[in-house]
Amino acid sequence: MARRAARYRVAVAVGLLLVGCGGDSPTGPPIAPVIELAPGSVSFTGSEGGAGPTAQTVAITNFNSAPLTGLATGQITYGAGGAGWLHASIDKTTAPATLTLTPTIGTLAGGIYTATVPVSSAGASNSPQPVTVNLLVISGTGVTTFATAGQSAVFLGSPKFGARLALQPGAQYLIAVVNTNPTQSLTEDFMLAGALETGASARVVTPPAARAVLRQTRRPMSVAGRTMANLEYLRRLAQNHLTMLELNREIYARLGDPRAVRARLRAPSARVSRLSASVASTVGTVNKIYVRKQLTGACTAVDSIGARTVAVGQHVIVLADTNRTTWPQGQRPDSAFYQTFADEYDQVTWPHLVSFIGDPLAFDTQLSSTGKVTVTITPLLNKLGGGILAFVNPCDFFPFAATGPDADFSNVTEMFYSLTPATNGFDVPGWEKELRAVAAHETKHIVSIADRILNNSPVLEQVWLEEGLAQESSEIWLRHFNQATWKGNASFDQTIACEINLGPNAPCDLQDDKPIALALSHLPFFFSYLQGESQSNSEGLGKDNPANYGAGWTIARWATDQYATDEASFIKSLINEPQLEGMANLSSHTGQPIPLLLTYWNLATAIVGTPTYVAADVRTTVPSFNFADIFNVGQTGLVCGGTPCGFFTQSGTPVFPIQPAALAPGTINHTVTGVPGTAAAFFLLTAPSSGTQALQLGSGAGGPISPSSGLRVGIIRVK
Repeated sequence: MARRAARYRVAVAVGLLLVGCGGDSPTGPPIAPVIELAPGSVSFTGSEGGAGPTAQTVAITNFNSAPLTGLATGQITYGAGGAGWLHASIDKTTAPATLTLTPTIGTLAGGIYTATVPVSSAGASNSPQPVTVNLLVISGTGVTTFATAGQSAVFLGSPKFGARLALQPGAQYLIAVVNTNPTQSLTEDFMLAGALETGASARVVTPPAARAVLRQTRRPMSVAGRTMANLEYLRRLAQNHLTMLELNREIYARLGDPRAVRARLRAPSARVSRLSASVASTVGTVNKIYVRKQLTGACTAVDSIGARTVAVGQHVIVLADTNRTTWPQGQRPDSAFYQTFADEYDQVTWPHLVSFIGDPLAFDTQLSSTGKVTVTITPLLNKLGGGILAFVNPCDFFPFAATGPDADFSNVTEMFYSLTPATNGFDVPGWEKELRAVAAHETKHIVSIADRILNNSPVLEQVWLEEGLAQESSEIWLRHFNQATWKGNASFDQTIACEINLGPNAPCDLQDDKPIALALSHLPFFFSYLQGESQSNSEGLGKDNPANYGAGWTIARWATDQYATDEASFIKSLINEPQLEGMANLSSHTGQPIPLLLTYWNLATAIVGTPTYVAADVRTTVPSFNFADIFNVGQTGLVCGGTPCGFFTQSGTPVFPIQPAALAPGTINHTVTGVPGTAAAFFLLTAPSSGTQALQLGSGAGGPISPSSGLRVGIIRVK
């Protein structure tokens, strides 16, 4: 229509000019014919190995009065994946005429195929004019019917996905295209295509955004550091912790077995100043402690501090930096806190670790045989790389040597380090709550290093699973203080509301004395991971803070919920694994292939709303947590200073972190690029009427998907 309107404007302007000049109107140059095609593109759908789809026609007409003659088709140009599958013919050489397009499926594999048919005419101003042809070959043949919400299907046999969904009016189908490559650096592109095979074509319907009902108003949140600046501070602490874990892997791989190093240093030819260090178990003693001063470098990159023994328990020694300039008295806890912490470590943390994680002192006889885990609290961590909450240094598992090729300023004992309260960080009450949960997290890292040494493992665990299991350690430890249980579908009231005093409507923490971890680490990072995965395909296990602290935790938790007959034994088997890392470790100890694990985990964590159904397959859930309720209430059920506010995002929106791409029945051609390994792209298909929707996965460029692709598909009927 735009081209016609332009021609009309030109004709009118010329006519007015001629009238203005007077005299007879000249005939002027002849107007060239113009090829008109309706429609300009054609789509076909057929089954792999089946008969070709019914031919379709395109009307060829001429816009201008001059005859459109010499009509013919030129050479067909084929897109990726296949050629020769299309026949084109014109019934007449003079317009009006009909172009008939006849596809043949033959041996074409399931996929999306494209072709361009040029239509030419002698003298036409726009010759040749192309017709675009799309052919969707479905590799799936019996129709998938989800009778009720909660039913699901996964397609794990190969990346060659094709399916036909029997649509029911008002139903919604969540589709996850999962990159099951075991590392996030292996990205893939794809095209999700589809066609409505039966029933009338449905109008495009955009699924309405999920709306949550506000719960009863609660008093404003009073979480220490709950400002954007402090959130950034927490993210920096977390990132530096991950950097330290990567450094730990490098140090362990480079130095090898500490027992071999000790043997070298004890040889008669070796000259070292000492081979052991010790931490005093007498309260009041000042110990010389070496603390890493940078996030890179060798085991000699340390500062030394004076750290007083401030508390001693049956299984723990607590040391506090004596420097009153860098850690002033006003930012120190009451001295009684240290012994209270030590007592809790003995009575709660230690039994938890022995039961669920392993023995933190398994390597103690090869060290200084103190027989206790040491906690060193020092402000050096507040400035290390801009701040790090806590860490374990594998250099402490090696003998002390001041010089030589094995130089190591080691404390020669099982130790973890913690930062201190500060004016630009945690206040004292917030720090005390955080340290209590940190103990269960950091001591897990001690267990991991000791187990890998004793198992003669060549490397430490991959960071995302090492951190995920440490997060699982503190999550289980928190059951002593919140209302969560294993496979208990814990809600917001049973988790976050047990870490933050939210008033009488959430009475779990009325005394404001419970430790905090889920509210500031596990759940916000998991929410951020899902947002990044959903909105920009920018995630994947191991990629960043949300991936390690949030997704690493949930896949470890999901695997435990699904495949552990005994929670403690299963977690210990992952930690004590001698050789395997990451997804290979999970695969070995669950007995399941990696594509299955990643596909079901991505389906289970696709939090797009509050389900009103019972999942038919428990693998599409995380039985221990009701994440939908946690995110719903956290985003819509709280007020800050009288104003509704969101716990997981400053703005309070979106209610749920996954915002899938909206699809409507009919022709679908949706290309997605750069999906990281272990992550997924999500779609929500809404059916306003009945019909059969064909779906096919193809390569990003069109054509069949590569047999080596790691892409797999899972579908849940969510409404």
